[in-house]
Amino acid sequence: MTKQPEEGTIWEWRAFGRVDDDLAAKVRDHPPRLGIIDLRGEDVYLISPTSDQNVKLRRYSSGWVLKFKLLFETRPGAFALYNESAEFTYQFPVPLATLQDAARLLEVNLPDLELSPNLTDVEFVGALARSSPAVKDTKVTKRRSQYQFGGGWLELADVEFTSRSVQSISIHSPDLEVVRGILDRLKPGDQLEAMNYIEACRRWG
Repeated sequence: MTKQPEEGTIWEWRAFGRVDDDLAAKVRDHPPRLGIIDLRGEDVYLISPTSDQNVKLRRYSSGWVLKFKLLFETRPGAFALYNESAEFTYQFPVPLATLQDAARLLEVNLPDLELSPNLTDVEFVGALARSSPAVKDTKVTKRRSQYQFGGGWLELADVEFTSRSVQSISIHSPDLEVVRGILDRLKPGDQLEAMNYIEACRRWG
């Protein structure tokens, strides 16, 4: 099983570090969401030095797929509004126009080379690596579980970056006040640091 894209604009708060047993128990006391329990996956994040847009490759049983998770807005306290959709998920090979879209999101200039009109995953990542500034690809493996929580949902994850293995907790809802309310109820504690996956990749990738 591979997690399918969410649909629509969704507020998110995420933190990395250590999820203590009491916090994990509070989360797991809620019903699982969409059958997502201990779902293992592998992503390759494409990290720009200047943009926090979430552009990644995700491994499916049929091979790698390109995903754009569009960052629309951030608020103090590490709250972020994303738009995610199957419309922004692409099978390889992808047309050159999709690479150009990725470069705009990542705020980089593509290399001054003749590029294929349809790019494989290797060609796509290679072109961005030769861009200016260069985009770094960072492999991240995850084991995730999601739980329904009022007007939103929670995710617990074990995450492996290049230089560190950590845990993550995140809160999601179309309504920012729902995310704030759940966060206030959970009180995650100081063993977790709020950041998104792009920031975490820059630190530990």
